[in-house]
Amino acid sequence: MTTTDHPKVTALISTFNRPQYLAESIVSIEAQTMENWELIVLNDGGLDVAHVVEKFADPRIIYVPDETNRGAAIRFNQGLKMARGDYVCYLGDDDTFYPNHFEVLSKTLDDNPEVGLAYSDLYAVSSVADSKSGQRHILDKQMLVSRDFNREFMFHYNHVLHVSLMHRREAAIRVGGFDEEVKVLIEWSLNRRLAFLYDFKHVEIPTGEYHMAVFKSDRISVRERRNQESYKHNLRRIRCNLPAEPWTKVESLDLLYLVDKWGDKLNTHLKEIIDNFDHPMKIKLIGNGAGLSLDEAWDSLKELRELKNIEIIRIPQKIQPIFAFRRAAKASKARFLFLVTPALQAAKAPRRLFSSLESFKNDPKLKSLRWAVPGEEKDVTVFECLIYRDYFLKFTKPGNRATVNIPSVVVSPPKGFKFDLMYTEYQKQFKNKDFGKAKALLQAILDDKVGAPHIQFLIGDLFEICLATDDLQRVEKELYDLIERGYVTDNLIRLSRLKFIQKKWPEVIENGTKAMESLSLVPEDFESDCFPFRLGNELNTFKLFMFMGEAYLQLGHHGEAARFYHLASKLKGNSHKPFLGFAKTYLAAGQIDRAEGAMARLPQPSGMDDPESHRLLATICQKRKDLPLAFDCLKKAFEKGPDDENNVEPFYFVGAALSRWPEMVEPLRNFTLKKETHSGAKARLAAVHFNLGDDYLAREAAAQALELDPKSPVAKSILERLNNKAAQAAKVTQTADESQNGLCLELGEDLLPGLSENSTLVW
Repeated sequence: MTTTDHPKVTALISTFNRPQYLAESIVSIEAQTMENWELIVLNDGGLDVAHVVEKFADPRIIYVPDETNRGAAIRFNQGLKMARGDYVCYLGDDDTFYPNHFEVLSKTLDDNPEVGLAYSDLYAVSSVADSKSGQRHILDKQMLVSRDFNREFMFHYNHVLHVSLMHRREAAIRVGGFDEEVKVLIEWSLNRRLAFLYDFKHVEIPTGEYHMAVFKSDRISVRERRNQESYKHNLRRIRCNLPAEPWTKVESLDLLYLVDKWGDKLNTHLKEIIDNFDHPMKIKLIGNGAGLSLDEAWDSLKELRELKNIEIIRIPQKIQPIFAFRRAAKASKARFLFLVTPALQAAKAPRRLFSSLESFKNDPKLKSLRWAVPGEEKDVTVFECLIYRDYFLKFTKPGNRATVNIPSVVVSPPKGFKFDLMYTEYQKQFKNKDFGKAKALLQAILDDKVGAPHIQFLIGDLFEICLATDDLQRVEKELYDLIERGYVTDNLIRLSRLKFIQKKWPEVIENGTKAMESLSLVPEDFESDCFPFRLGNELNTFKLFMFMGEAYLQLGHHGEAARFYHLASKLKGNSHKPFLGFAKTYLAAGQIDRAEGAMARLPQPSGMDDPESHRLLATICQKRKDLPLAFDCLKKAFEKGPDDENNVEPFYFVGAALSRWPEMVEPLRNFTLKKETHSGAKARLAAVHFNLGDDYLAREAAAQALELDPKSPVAKSILERLNNKAAQAAKVTQTADESQNGLCLELGEDLLPGLSENSTLVW
């Protein structure tokens, strides 16, 4: 039997009008280290791509043409029916697998027979395309999604991308395949239903890439989000499509809604409930004497009638609410009932069902509970509770007068959302600059790995907190470990930035060059007609080029520095930073006129809002021997960046050369108030106060500087001079005292400057 008779893996590609990228996707499949596979390419209308497929002349590749555009969900269902592989995976027609994709994920499924789906990590790739050749230029790779399997979070939102997954073929068929009514997030629709019956296995290895165009993305997921109401309804379709019972991994739950009146108010409330309650449930609408026939009630639901988990129970004549609920409960097969009236405040405690089911699991004696939610107090309604169905039916029998205690509890965060709550708190502490608390929170997140993102996703946060706490050794180790594990491009760029901070210029260039190689970027790419372009944000590659330009500049390689600043200007044509780089390069080469020319071309207003622009103008003024104008530029730099430490030294030295001491006090004092741990600035402030004769303030600032840096030469010098000055003053006092006893008073000009021969000394 050949491998094509019974392939182990079937890969499906649905393609529509992207022949220029389809070949790359197929090449990535042919490059797999595992050979026992088949590929089914399904043309979803548009351009015929038979010529692209036929060039491969591979019997493992099957092409299915169609002239009608039907959507990826229909195509993938078509592929599932045709698939002969035990395992199935999916690839976008502009995405790529790494050679290890089939081998890594199929082995995971082999080794874990209880698992229905395995998934890896993917790089999100940002690119731009040449309008003439169609060639893509990759500009950035980031790990935007990487989370351990978390069933509760899967019911909330998708964290397993379709390019990253491989599932057992029979598992997808068992849950009904793809929902053909869903237009966007079709993989979430499938993953969500698989989670009712199977566990997933996260493999922490990058095995592929999905592409995102920097401009004008034609992805369906982007287009569909433009109509927000349509997008929300699409999400409701996903939430309301439940697989056939029994569910082995999820508690069955029916929401029983007591309808007092059909119409828009009810529909709005139902949308709020569906949008906020992530836990899967069937919705039974109990028309308790609410009027309307069954058909009229369905019509009143409008677009909600399309949802697959809604059922209407019509009670023509109004009965007591408890008996209306009982009638619906008898028609239910769920283990739990969620009793609801129009008083329910769904958005106020959206995770209540997850938390409540945890409470039932932890306390076997618990039979029912309510939530302490404002607006749902007992004096409003006795309902809005979660209760075992059998328990409810037992105690609501006609004639049963037993009292049922329904405890009211404060909703606690469910375990499945622990990471999200902790991460939000981390971001808050980091924003407030409480770096100690922020770092401890981040470490707790990294230690608690179950159901949460791991280091490959959180490395950006760890990088920033380690910079803030001067723990560079920790983050450097993590970066090298990630690169070794295959998380390469983004971490090489971070490593280059780290070496830049450490001023290890050759290592900046070494790691930056490796990052460019991993992106397959060469300088010639930037001659394409898609460059330069204007962006609101800075791509990581732009930052990398700026680091490398500065590194070459520091090493005295002016030509290479200018080349990388030029590349940076191609990536962000509206940025002033490359022009500052040009100006620094020209200044280093002694070309003052060209430096001035570069500064004259700064894009506005960002150019003159950057304190570095004013520092460079000050440097040019110094080269022109115009110190007063240089000082004015440095004062402007402090206005634009009052907490920019790069302002301190040039401002002090130019001001000292001009003896502009009074004008130097306020900027330096304001800086030290913002940067309380900056010893250098406190030492310079001490020197300014000393030269102004403010000895007390000078001594205070110098002492603070020495507390922060006991080796500060400036602070030591100021204190030494202050002590000498105090000793000399004491000597004057002693000499004066002795003169009153017939001794001679001798005063030198160096001791009391400004005292002339004819000065009168008054004691």
